[in-house]
Amino acid sequence: MKLDISCIRDLLLCFEDCLILTDELEYKSIDLYEICQTENLQQYSRSQIAYTICKLEEADFINAYVQYGNNSISYIVVSSITFAGHQFLDTIRPESVWSKIHSISEKTGLKSISTIMDIAEIILPDTIKSAIT
Repeated sequence: MKLDISCIRDLLLCFEDCLILTDELEYKSIDLYEICQTENLQQYSRSQIAYTICKLEEADFINAYVQYGNNSISYIVVSSITFAGHQFLDTIRPESVWSKIHSISEKTGLKSISTIMDIAEIILPDTIKSAIT
């Protein structure tokens, strides 16, 4: 299965909006069913979302509980975005930056999370310079 970089970004944006720490200091988590019902994520299949969540958890971008059974995923719940996840999201959040990253990624065929970060590191200095001047 391919890792869809747009799905990565859309999931992180969804989690940023949906996951909260209550005044009682309890995390309000979200399960796979609720995630799939989110308006901005309906363009992705359930399997694509589940796969991407698993990869985001493996990359330590989110805290998630994934329950496996009989060679399948039986349950997924996401509780929070990690510091690394927030850093990554802040890098790819601006639509202008994301468009450039996505375009370069499509042209080169390089779509790993580490490559996206490498592309962002190249683009960000010019973006910052243009904002200052």
